[in-house]
Amino acid sequence: MERYSEHFTVDELKDPITGEIKLAKGFIDRLEALREDYGNPLKVTSGCRSSEHNDWLLARGYKASPNSLHLIENERWATGGCCAVDVGRPNGVLLHSLVLLAAAHSWTMGIASTFVHLDRRVDYTELDPVVYTY
Repeated sequence: MERYSEHFTVDELKDPITGEIKLAKGFIDRLEALREDYGNPLKVTSGCRSSEHNDWLLARGYKASPNSLHLIENERWATGGCCAVDVGRPNGVLLHSLVLLAAAHSWTMGIASTFVHLDRRVDYTELDPVVYTY
């Protein structure tokens, strides 16, 4: 299993169609800092997305935004690469801990039944961080 960084693998972060990883400058450092502070694994279930993969998700009814911060090349936001990941949703107190910690560090979170979306829109756009549910 090839590591991209201390806690995250290439397979977790790469686009499933192209195999490309292009992260916005400083994003992996912020993600690693969150993981270190959290003290528990964060299993990335969706990392970088090519436009082809994003279109594939949209065609199958997933709530993937055409302006997703997962996108490697984002026409709406000049992020310089992906600045979002989805991680497997922890249970109980671990979810509570992740939400509190991520909010304290200005992460945007989207909480779904099986995953938590995390993005750094605050660093790469003029958007404020938010918390939402799916």
